[in-house]
Amino acid sequence: MAYADSETTESDSDNPPVFYTVHNAKSDSGQPEEHVHGLDDYIQMGKYVLLVCLAAELLILPQVSSMFYMMYAGAAPRVVSCDNTVFDPLLEGKEICFEIDKIGNCSHPKFKYQFKSVNVEYNYFCDTSKQVKNSISVQMFGVLAGSIVFGQVSDSFGRKVAVQIASFGMIVGWLLVCQSRNLFHFTVTRTITGFFTGGSVSVINVFIMENIPKKHRMWINMAITWSPNMPIYAWFAWLAQDWKTLAYINAAVCIPAIIFFQFFIYESPRWLVNKGKISEAVQVLQRQLKMSNHEDLIEEDFEDNLRLEHAKTMQKNTRNIKFSYNHLFVTPRLALTTIVLAYS
Repeated sequence: MAYADSETTESDSDNPPVFYTVHNAKSDSGQPEEHVHGLDDYIQMGKYVLLVCLAAELLILPQVSSMFYMMYAGAAPRVVSCDNTVFDPLLEGKEICFEIDKIGNCSHPKFKYQFKSVNVEYNYFCDTSKQVKNSISVQMFGVLAGSIVFGQVSDSFGRKVAVQIASFGMIVGWLLVCQSRNLFHFTVTRTITGFFTGGSVSVINVFIMENIPKKHRMWINMAITWSPNMPIYAWFAWLAQDWKTLAYINAAVCIPAIIFFQFFIYESPRWLVNKGKISEAVQVLQRQLKMSNHEDLIEEDFEDNLRLEHAKTMQKNTRNIKFSYNHLFVTPRLALTTIVLAYS
């Protein structure tokens, strides 16, 4: 078993941890000592896990609000009339667009819609509505970029900090969206919002996994997800009735997560241990265990066990092992887990 010297486990680039081997120790009676607790043994179901689940929900709702915003804000309206031409109400949308093409010019269209989208606001209909769809494609690049950047941010500065930055950035992005004066400005501001949305998406999954007991991770990850939030967001859209009001609602939805994380959520113990911040990890885990009525796990060797966990992590990081997507299917159980997650 690898272990690091207690004086060198704290993060220090000039003095990296020194590893040595610890054999299975035996007591005076010659019997092996009790099993040493790993970090996962200290993550127990209780009140704090419920707070983590609530925090996850407060993050997922803004994510849904951002990712499905264009389903409403980019909805194509029905053209009722064009200049002096009134179209038959029995005609389908494509047939009306065909009639408009024959007219050649439609400078003053009249729309019928259930939700006032940017298409209505900026007169994008029929062939020109494709520009709105192109805008959606550009916005998705922001999501992808945010996922990449915030993966590094969360690894460097912590999950909690990354989540709060992403949520605050989404608020600013939504307020900028509300000030858009044309489709170009709208696309730029939505891309900015998408960047922070992608950051939030990339961090939340890691945050949940690191703060929930191993045996409960699957069902909790399946229960607290985007799907149950879709009816809630549809209700928001029904209340808003137009793209600008919905953007303001989306900004407001981000605020509870920032407040909740600030006052009720601690930094991930896993991240603290990996970074060698053992003292902070001890304090965080002690608070979590007390809150969840598992104080019996706080033993004399509590801090030593975390140092051992850090040493094991450092040893793993020094191994030159390359992984590929094939490793997601190396065992039947892992393959099943991968397929279920991908399908959901």
